[in-house]
Amino acid sequence: MASESIYNLIPQPVPIPMKEPLYRSTHDGKKAPTFSTFGLTGTSKPGFNNVNGVVAEVDVGHHSYKKNYATFGKEGNAVPPTQILKKGTGGGGGASDYAAATQTGMFKYGDRRMPTVPTVKECAAERSALKAATKTEPKNFITSNAVENILAVPKREVESVDWLKKPHFGEIPPYLQKIKQEISDEYEYIKSMQQQMDDAAPSGMRQLPEEERVAMVEALKTKWDQVNKAYQSTSCLSLRSLDTIGKVKRKEQYEAQLAQIEKDIEKLSKKVIYVADDY
Repeated sequence: MASESIYNLIPQPVPIPMKEPLYRSTHDGKKAPTFSTFGLTGTSKPGFNNVNGVVAEVDVGHHSYKKNYATFGKEGNAVPPTQILKKGTGGGGGASDYAAATQTGMFKYGDRRMPTVPTVKECAAERSALKAATKTEPKNFITSNAVENILAVPKREVESVDWLKKPHFGEIPPYLQKIKQEISDEYEYIKSMQQQMDDAAPSGMRQLPEEERVAMVEALKTKWDQVNKAYQSTSCLSLRSLDTIGKVKRKEQYEAQLAQIEKDIEKLSKKVIYVADDY
């Protein structure tokens, strides 16, 4: 081929790229943006700067405000770090102490300083002096105990109690009598309430006695058993056997009797039943 040549195997020199000159802006890099308010906060009246490329020495529309306690920020608006209050150079608690500190260069409390702590030797010397001042003869415990026993009041023996002769022995305790009386009062109150309910019966009616009510319930249960036995012995229980009108009516009659007896038993199962006086 025409493009193939043995000279192409020889490495060719790499051309060095031409470096363009560094770009330099015509604007000042330290100048604030147009109408910038950066760094102007801190007061109730923030201003602005760099209006139409002009940077004023004093911010337009912003009053000067210097923080005496600031350590960072613009020059002139902050206290240099070398002027920060250092240890031992404070004013203390009063004008006199401050004046003394400014003259001597070191703050001292003076008469307000607490007394020094005594040393071990001073404490031992004071303790030994106190012992020497209060030193007495050793106490004779034998003599002192003998005197105390001679002057002591003799103890009285505990009198024995005969529990068989105590009051109310062998009788019902008073608290049990009180409880029995409360129970009897409750029973009397319940009886009086029942009597009031009996007296409050409607006119021409009276309450059915309990024995009569129980007897009527037992009679109704016996009757229910008889009717049910007759109903079960008939041939009208299944639907296939209901081939005549008489069987259908007989089945309905038995079921009605059983339902009525059950209703009567339910009515008589109540505790209080009123009946007519002539019943």
